This record gives sequence, C-alpha cells and structure tokens, in this order.
Amino acid sequence: MKNIYIALFFSGIGVLAFSAQAEQPNDTQICEDWASKAGSYMLFRQMNTPIQEAMENAMGNVTRGLLLSAYQQPVEETNEGKQKAIDDFKSQTYQECILQME
Repeated sequence: MKNIYIALFFSGIGVLAFSAQAEQPNDTQICEDWASKAGSYMLFRQMNTPIQEAMENAMGNVTRGLLLSAYQQPVEETNEGKQKAIDDFKSQTYQECILQME
C-alpha cells in the first residue's frame, strides 16, 4: 500500500513539474515547495493529529499520498526525535523530487 502512495506522489510530481515549468523557471523551487508540504504533514503526524483532521489540509491525490506517507511513520517520543523525523522527511522528499526532475 505504501508503494502505491509513493508511486502516486512521484507521478504527480512529474505532472506538476511539467505543468509548472512554464510558471517556474527554477525546478528546485518546486522541490522546495514539496519539501515544505512534507514538513507540515510530518509535523501533523508528530503532533499526533488525527489523520482525518490532517486530510483537510491535503488537496488532491498527490498531496494526500505525501500525507499518507508521513502517517506511515512512527510518532517519536522526544522533541528532538520529532524534529529529526520532520527534517528527515523533508530532506527525503526534496531529494526524491530532485531525482524526478533529472
């Protein structure tokens, strides 16, 4: 199931990247935007926000796939662990997005 959401997410990024190319001269900005969304979604997860409430902030299948990926991660016990989970998820999302742009 996780692989389905990840595949939807990255196929959606490709579509968004293609459509945003005319609007955005810089591919890294697109990936920075996705990383920012990823950070927000992982913050919801680490705050133990109910997924139904978090879904209200996710519009479209691609962003929902990203949200669901965040919710497949465990909630960390310490503030440091929570921040690391957020930072790692943002970084992973950014790196995977950049790879899709190549």
